[in-house]
Amino acid sequence: MTTQQLQQLKNTMPAHDDRVDIRGVVLDPDMPAAQRAEQYLQQVKNPYHFRVGDIAVNVQFASERPLKDAVVSYLINLKNAG
Repeated sequence: MTTQQLQQLKNTMPAHDDRVDIRGVVLDPDMPAAQRAEQYLQQVKNPYHFRVGDIAVNVQFASERPLKDAVVSYLINLKNAG
């Protein structure tokens, strides 16, 4: 899946019944991580908007900064708070 396709999925709000229930997603644990990720994307159809049972889930990130930076910032704030 391309970056453009993912961006389009992120900006598309599907109806509740059109979302895939991820409880039915089955991944092969023996596959390499990259293939499991592709397998997940094929089954879930839209990684930003899916369901868990009757609950609709919308995945959104607060910023585009790297995860490493976010974790470091979190740990520093946690240390300073205590």
